[in-house]
Amino acid sequence: MRAMAKRLTFVIALAIVLSPQLASACAVCMTGKEDETRVAFIVTTAFMTFLPLGLIGGFVWWLRRRALAMQPIEPPRSGGYRGPRAFGHYDSPRDVSLRGS
Repeated sequence: MRAMAKRLTFVIALAIVLSPQLASACAVCMTGKEDETRVAFIVTTAFMTFLPLGLIGGFVWWLRRRALAMQPIEPPRSGGYRGPRAFGHYDSPRDVSLRGS
């Protein structure tokens, strides 16, 4: 039984190794000699290289737009005024009582 399993494993491995040769599946050996085929290989390689980069870049761009859209929009402050505490000014009675004197 073990000998038969070993033979079957050997036959399957041999079939896998020889199958590209039977199908003439070597892209470099059999094709690529004509200019049209060579250009097709180059274009396909460039497409497969840049497609994932474009997808990742598009996802990051979409994610950034989505994050910016979710931020609250604050009205612009005129004259660069940053509030009473930025310059040490106290305007309301509550602020004066917080000052301590």
